[in-house]
Amino acid sequence: MKRLAALALVLVSVTAAGCGSSSSGGSAPSSGGASADTAAGKTAATTQITAVWTTFFNAATPDATALSDLEDGSTLQQAFAIGRKAAKKQQIVESAKVKKVDFTSPTAATVTYDLLSSGSPVLSDATGDALLVNGKWVVAKHTFCQLVQLSAGGKTLPGC
Repeated sequence: MKRLAALALVLVSVTAAGCGSSSSGGSAPSSGGASADTAAGKTAATTQITAVWTTFFNAATPDATALSDLEDGSTLQQAFAIGRKAAKKQQIVESAKVKKVDFTSPTAATVTYDLLSSGSPVLSDATGDALLVNGKWVVAKHTFCQLVQLSAGGKTLPGC
């Protein structure tokens, strides 16, 4: 359980950028991300969400990139830093494997994924949300915050 909590904190730090919903969530698509309002759109959006999820939950992803893949990422820099520090201390090398993307609207999806540390599952069949914000699919702030708060023993973290 300690390792899961540490991994969750690390993942939060990698994906750090926001908790809860924001006014920017679910905005209309622009030229970047594919809206899931057609079969072709769902296929393209699934590819984009998978790429974002994989990048966000990758220990090697630069902080700026991870924060840009997180809803309201600029408001979660402190929480992200806390997560990175915990991951380094615990020597956790996180990643994620997307298993399924279910669209709840053309601009929102539930993502089923496995959370990994050095390639070994630490949290299987986890779910989180992806949102199309300003034309880009991102990890939902509340998904990130739930993971970080799990690793912080339920404490509220800055931005969450």
